[in-house]
Amino acid sequence: MKKILAIVLAALISLGMISCGKSDTGNTVKPDATATAEAATETPAPATSTPEPKDVNSFDYTEKTINADLLFPYCKTQGRTIVTDYTFKKSATPVPGIALDYSASAIEFNAYCEGTVSAMIKVKSTGIGGAKLYVSVYVDGEQVGTRATFKLTKSAGVEIVLGENLERGLHNFRIERQSEAERGLIYIDYVKLSGELGEKPANAKYFVEIIGDSITTGYGNLYPNDSDGEKGANAAANEYVDGTRTYAVLAAKAIGADYSVVAQQGIGIVKGWYEHTMLQKYTETCYQCNRHDEWNFERKADVVVINLGTNDAGFYGRGEVSLDKIKKGIRDFIDLVKSKYPDAKILWAYGMMDQFLCPYIEEAINEKGGAAAGYYFLKLTANGEGGNGHPSLNAHINNGKTLEKKLKEILNIK
Repeated sequence: MKKILAIVLAALISLGMISCGKSDTGNTVKPDATATAEAATETPAPATSTPEPKDVNSFDYTEKTINADLLFPYCKTQGRTIVTDYTFKKSATPVPGIALDYSASAIEFNAYCEGTVSAMIKVKSTGIGGAKLYVSVYVDGEQVGTRATFKLTKSAGVEIVLGENLERGLHNFRIERQSEAERGLIYIDYVKLSGELGEKPANAKYFVEIIGDSITTGYGNLYPNDSDGEKGANAAANEYVDGTRTYAVLAAKAIGADYSVVAQQGIGIVKGWYEHTMLQKYTETCYQCNRHDEWNFERKADVVVINLGTNDAGFYGRGEVSLDKIKKGIRDFIDLVKSKYPDAKILWAYGMMDQFLCPYIEEAINEKGGAAAGYYFLKLTANGEGGNGHPSLNAHINNGKTLEKKLKEILNIK
């Protein structure tokens, strides 16, 4: 298999599908080695899988640039992550890129390599929350750098260093999006390494889908003191948003599960700050990133965590939507999710900002048969100490522990 992979890579290079040598586009961003240990303590490491070790000296360690379409089959993904042709300029020829759209969407791959491994990332900000977009990077299960290290602003591309001075052998790499989907596009164009790609990382035992609004995207969760020293006048600015450190992602990581976030700030079940609602757009791949095709739902979730209703409750308070319409929306959305994941447990976790809807959500859950039928309600703790009255990072951590306990109960994890 090793020799075959080496032959295939060599053939691809000769065809121009994989290029070797130094890229002439973008800037290079390297992690601060002194900050690596500190960063590793900030966020629980995602679950990783390590394939059976092979003879490290049997691989070709010449430098290779592996384009997105060739990298993608070797990647484990989190979220509704796809590879697609794109361009930021109408006059330019589209190129393949791996799109990290929703909060906490990610790619993970293994490689037998040495020295430096980098990735070319291109971004296009929508201007919501500023021009800066953020990703997290993990090498061999440890987070590297700081938020400022992987702050991305240039549509021309930034070549970020995932790891350097790596010993020859098998290594695991992960790139995970922090910023909300509506704040801009993020594409991975290629990965550059001295070595060969390894086996695609295996899926975790459990898969959790997470559906929500600004609470679930981490809106303002780093405000005002947790943004690695970056300070802005806008409490909702991108430097204060980290979708990888939210209650539900933290809980999923804590139980070693894979996860997919489908969330948008301001969205409602039946009434929010947009013309569209989650009932209307949930099945689309990613409405905010103009991906209106139907998602495939191929991998079936074991548990679906829903945290919707806060925006609906706000509009109910303004007299712009009836309680009966919201209650019907709660029931209809449960049915929609169940139609996509017939065997999944449905957990509606609610209360981090508004708690008015708690009894109505619980009523809908009980009407479905409650825990005996695989439907659950979890009341979370309210907190408004983050940006613009949203939950703070500490609130996400504490509610994440509550959710972790409930997920273990539902999945019978000891």
